[in-house]
Amino acid sequence: MTQKLILSAVAATILSLAGPENAVTQERDLHPVTASAAADIPAGFQSRFADGIGIHYVIGGKGPPILLIHGWPEDWREWRKVMSLLAAKHTIIAVDLPGFGESQVAASGYDKKTLAEDLFRFMASLKYQRATIVGHDWGGPIAYAYAAIHREAVDKLVIVEGAPDGPWTAKQSLPFLHNPLWFFGFFEIPDFAERVLAGHEREFLDWFYRNKQFHVVPGGFSEADIAYYEGVYAQPGRLAASLQVYRTIDRDIADNIEFSRKPLSIPVLAVGASYGLGRAVAASMGQVAANVSAVLMQDTGHFIPEERPEALSELIDAFLSGRTVLQDWRPN
Repeated sequence: MTQKLILSAVAATILSLAGPENAVTQERDLHPVTASAAADIPAGFQSRFADGIGIHYVIGGKGPPILLIHGWPEDWREWRKVMSLLAAKHTIIAVDLPGFGESQVAASGYDKKTLAEDLFRFMASLKYQRATIVGHDWGGPIAYAYAAIHREAVDKLVIVEGAPDGPWTAKQSLPFLHNPLWFFGFFEIPDFAERVLAGHEREFLDWFYRNKQFHVVPGGFSEADIAYYEGVYAQPGRLAASLQVYRTIDRDIADNIEFSRKPLSIPVLAVGASYGLGRAVAASMGQVAANVSAVLMQDTGHFIPEERPEALSELIDAFLSGRTVLQDWRPN
C-alpha cells in the first residue's frame, strides 16, 4: 500500500478530531507587514503591491531585472540576504507567490504553469519585457515553466534546489519514517493536512526550520526568522493555499512533458546542495534544457539563500557576467 493510500485510510478518523475549515479562500485576506518583515527589507528596497493583480513584492537596485521566486515554507523574505548583494548591477524583484506571504489568496491556479503565467503578467505590469528568473525550491519549477512558456522573455535561468517534475523525476521509495520528503504524500490528500494541522501550524512548521536533514549551516535560521515564517503561515487560509503547490504535481508532470519537447536554449544555472537535492537539480534540468551549468554546493543544506547567501550571490553574479562558475563549491 502506498504512502498516500495509508494516509487516506486513516483520514476519516483524524478528520473527526478536526474542526471545519475552508481549504482556500477567495478573499484578499492580506495580513499586515510585521515589524520583523519590515525591518528585514534591505536598505534601498521598497515593499509594494501590484495594482489589480494582488501580488506583493519587494523591489530595489538598478540595472537589468532579476525576478526571485521563493519556495515552501517561506516567502519573499528568504531572499533578503541575497538581494543587496545583487542590487549594484541589477534591479531585484523578490515576489510573494499568489497565496503566499502578503499576496492575494486564490481558490485555484497553483499548478506551476498557472503560477508562471501569474508572474509573467506581474512582470508585464512593471513594464519588464525580459528578465533573469531565479527560483528556489518550488520557485525552481515555476521559474522553469515561466522560461518554457515565454522563451523570449527570459535572458537566463537559475534553478536552486528545485526541479521540474516529469518522468525523469525519481519517486520517493524510502520507508515513511526515514524519508525526509514524507510530507509530500501527506500534503497531496485534498483538504486533509490543513484540517489536521489547524491551530498547530507553528508546531508543525518548526520541524522544517530546525531539521538537520534540510539545513546544516549554523545560524541559517534565527529564532526571529522562524517566528516570522511560522506567523505568516499561521494566518487564516495561508497554509491551506500553500499546500496546493503539492496537489498539482500530476498536472505539472503533464505540462513539463510538453514543455520538454522543445528544450530551453538559454543558459541555465542549476545549483544543488550536498545536504539537499544534490546533483539531481542539474540532472533534471538536463532533461529540459540544452545549456546547463551545474554547481554542487558542499556542506550546504536545502535552504541555500538562508545558509549561503554570499556564495549563492557570487555564483549568480559570475553566471550572469559570463565568468566561469565553480562546479564543486566548497566553503573556505
